[in-house]
Amino acid sequence: MNLSLQVSTTTAILLFAKSEKTESASKPIVSYKKQNDLLWKKMNENVLRTVQKTKLPYFISDENSQVGNTFGEKITHAINTVFAKGFQKVIVIGNDCPELKLHHLLKANNQLQSHELVIGADYHGGAYLIGVSKSGFNADEFTAIAWQTSSVFETLQAVFSKQSIALLPCLNDCNNTFDFKKAVQNLSFSDSFRNEILSFLQHKLTINHKEISFVSYENCTLNFNKGSPFFF
Repeated sequence: MNLSLQVSTTTAILLFAKSEKTESASKPIVSYKKQNDLLWKKMNENVLRTVQKTKLPYFISDENSQVGNTFGEKITHAINTVFAKGFQKVIVIGNDCPELKLHHLLKANNQLQSHELVIGADYHGGAYLIGVSKSGFNADEFTAIAWQTSSVFETLQAVFSKQSIALLPCLNDCNNTFDFKKAVQNLSFSDSFRNEILSFLQHKLTINHKEISFVSYENCTLNFNKGSPFFF
């Protein structure tokens, strides 16, 4: 890794997410472990493809590279690591928002040029995207946020209340089967990833010797190659 290389953009994307096996263990969407592992593998692959389409430099931070005891410590350290490499703005996303598209990331990057904070809220009071500028980032306050709770969105706005904030459309962050079904409703019928998700949700399961099936909602590291990830 040649850390002396510099990139022309001041913005980097931080994919802050667990590996598929770790994510699968904490979020059992379907009962069969192999199927659940594969679902989260597809989720990771999908978000990575979306990130790569932006042509922005990006970093990946998973459980093997994160530093800290709490979620707040880990995400703050990851953001500061990107800042330490010379970037002035960081767009943080996870792997659990299938509705996240290229235009959301491009809009976040555009808004960060004139705002200190960009938030994409989810329907649980959290955020599927957080864009921050180094000039307005307070590590101590950011660490102290009650992460992974329904107050994250409101607290972020309070922490950055004296600074300029931009908001993205609200999207579904998926932590359970119901969330995935809601997200599928908002994906285009021509979206190939929609069909991949449906294939998992429609997969027949056997629980307590009773066969059921989920019903789909039919209506409803610095490298100049921007296609390569930067691992911490």
